[in-house]
Amino acid sequence: MPEHPVRVRMAPSPTGWAHLGSARTALFNLLFARHHGGRFVLRLDDTDLERNRPEYELGIYDSFHWLGLDWDEGPDTGGAYAPYRQSERLDTYREKAARLIELGAAYRCFCTAEELAAEREAARAQGRPRYKYSRRCLTNPPAGRTDFVVRFKVPEGETTFTDLVRGDLRFDNDEFGDPVIMKSNGWPTYNFASPVDDVLMDITHVFRSEEHLPNTPIQLMLVDAMDARRPRALAHLPVVLGKDGKKLSKRLHPEARLDLFREEGYLPEALLNYLALVGWNPGTEQEIFSLDELVAAFDVDRVQRAGAMFDREKLDWMNGHYIRALSDEELARRLRPFLPDLPEAAIAAAAPALKERLKRLDEAAAYLAYLKEPPPPPAPRSSRRWRTCARRAAGAGASS
Repeated sequence: MPEHPVRVRMAPSPTGWAHLGSARTALFNLLFARHHGGRFVLRLDDTDLERNRPEYELGIYDSFHWLGLDWDEGPDTGGAYAPYRQSERLDTYREKAARLIELGAAYRCFCTAEELAAEREAARAQGRPRYKYSRRCLTNPPAGRTDFVVRFKVPEGETTFTDLVRGDLRFDNDEFGDPVIMKSNGWPTYNFASPVDDVLMDITHVFRSEEHLPNTPIQLMLVDAMDARRPRALAHLPVVLGKDGKKLSKRLHPEARLDLFREEGYLPEALLNYLALVGWNPGTEQEIFSLDELVAAFDVDRVQRAGAMFDREKLDWMNGHYIRALSDEELARRLRPFLPDLPEAAIAAAAPALKERLKRLDEAAAYLAYLKEPPPPPAPRSSRRWRTCARRAAGAGASS
């Protein structure tokens, strides 16, 4: 029986603005899918009712499209496996949970928050290193209660899988307590909805950040309990680190928002190129890649295990390289949003000289501030081209 075509998914949560870490994960998914002639799916894990915001969802679409991370199926484009929002798939999760209860692989838990807190406190008092639910509702459920969650009954034994980045991994199931898979409000938890969707959407390869590695054993146990096929392979990617050495996150590092890089004048093709090299190397000295070249070169075997540092200076260098590679006409076009008070003719006249100096497009205004100031002293011989272009720009501004 032939294998399914490669299908990968990016499943962001609309609980914050799209950021560098999520973009890098999406990029690696896209590169792997395109390299193997597969499909790239965008799915929204929008089960956090308190923190979801529609503007965050729109921000994901806008930022990913700006970068060139275009998906084949998703909430805004549709597809054969729709819907692609978890909030629109609640009946599916409830049916799957009910089936697991029928099979004896899950059970209803009626314990109150106070009772669970007392169990945790008892575990701490006894010096146990970690708390696991006592299963009291599995063996002796209380009568007369109506509010419940659904817990997965972790099986005995161990869970093993091969990670494309980290090799063969083995987990003792006894290390895990019985997790909640359906909350009392009828909504699924992340660890339940994610594997259910991966199964039903025929996802063959799961590429995600290493922070999800502790979730993987439980998710694979759930797939096995549903008598479903596991993903063909998993890959837990190194986290992207900020200059403080901590993982970039949308809450701790708001400066990592993708829309801010756009506002600062980074070219999408430059940022995409740079992100590809954060945690992956091509095995050559080449650093400048088009998207097509990245697709051709991408090999998951060359993804590193250790966290990858985001280097703003290296990005600035690369962005400057891409700016210098633009034609004068294209640079002028891209500069217009950053110079709204200048006529197009003035921007076009200044573009050749700006090209040699800019690392970011938002620097152009400072370079052209001389248009509103007294003439500077005579420039040295090495700056003749800049002086000539400045006069042209000033003349174009005055004549328009």
